[in-house]
Amino acid sequence: MDVEGLRRNVAYHAERDRLTVVVGGGYGEGWKLGLDERREVVAAAVAGARRQMPVMAGVIGGYRISIEMARNAQKAGADALVIFPPRGRHWRAENYFEFYKDIIASVSIGAVVLPSGQHDFWPKVLIRLAEIPNMIGFFPSLGDDEDYYPRTGGQILKAVAKPLLFMAENEPAASASFSRGSRAYSTAAAALAPEASRRFWKHGVAGETTRMEEVLKTELDPILKIRGYRPGYGISGIKVAMEALGRAGGPVRPPGTQVDPADRAGIAEILRKHPETRDLVVEDFA
Repeated sequence: MDVEGLRRNVAYHAERDRLTVVVGGGYGEGWKLGLDERREVVAAAVAGARRQMPVMAGVIGGYRISIEMARNAQKAGADALVIFPPRGRHWRAENYFEFYKDIIASVSIGAVVLPSGQHDFWPKVLIRLAEIPNMIGFFPSLGDDEDYYPRTGGQILKAVAKPLLFMAENEPAASASFSRGSRAYSTAAAALAPEASRRFWKHGVAGETTRMEEVLKTELDPILKIRGYRPGYGISGIKVAMEALGRAGGPVRPPGTQVDPADRAGIAEILRKHPETRDLVVEDFA
């Protein structure tokens, strides 16, 4: 684990961009880090951010482990948590509510939760969770139904008594969710093309759908081809792209798919064709 490399990567954006960095979340890091490693990752991101941009820390695991992760993240200086759901889709509304409630209440920093599964009870669960003072938002994946979570998110925003941040995961979910009240989205593309990601977001939240789609088509889709360069490159491809730009990347842990050395030059070529990255690619990278 390259803690110093992560710190430098975050510092790079802190000097140039006004973004929020999310670490230790999802299926890239979420299921592959130990508790001590996770605390180190959050501390490194906080050190790199230097209070120039917020740091959100992923919480992903079983009940007791999640509470410990949450507390460790707060101690390491995180500004907020992104809490992932328990494994399995058969839980009832009260099961999810109790799980999230206890984790959120274990800390004083902000908390964003991820709904799991397309259940009709999610609006009521999130409305109840919104009564916890440090519950600040929700962050659903798009799932199998491209309309379910955007529609549900709009219902929640209308029903809660306090403002909540409705976040979206990646460009497809954001495109469907901005018109339903989403005001933030996460994307790996921002690590490579932050200005394009910002323009996509800015047009989306302003309701400028045509301009949003144009940025997606001409500036983000070309970069996101790295994630689909080969099956399994969703994470490792971005890490190699970071290396091509002179930043820290490194291998993925099992069961992740490593980039074939023969594909490194092709990934670098994608970066050389993009206006935000073409002048940043390390010479003779391969």
